[in-house]
Amino acid sequence: MAETTYRQLRAQVQELARLVATDGETIRQIGLCAEQNAQAVARVADSLANLEVDTLTTGEAKDVARIMRGVSDAAITVASTTDAVGAAARAADTQARRTHEGIDEQVGAMTVPMAKAAFYTQE
Repeated sequence: MAETTYRQLRAQVQELARLVATDGETIRQIGLCAEQNAQAVARVADSLANLEVDTLTTGEAKDVARIMRGVSDAAITVASTTDAVGAAARAADTQARRTHEGIDEQVGAMTVPMAKAAFYTQE
């Protein structure tokens, strides 16, 4: 099994936070576009109703607008959740830095190589 170092772990957590934030913003933009499209389809449905187009066609347009609003709501909910995940990843990175950075610096400054972790375990 490959060993993950402190610095590698922090870099991975930082990259995760960045990716989650980027994906969350993309999802948020998709949700906003879906809402704008839903409003446009609803306006078309109203125009069709004003022109006395058959109720089946008008109803289908209204259904599409309703579904698109649902997609928008779901996307915005997911984007909000990604905000929380990104914040948790940043908090984990900050906590790791606070509690372990000094240890990592001291180990890195040692002139004698460290033994494998198993050496330090108690039996």
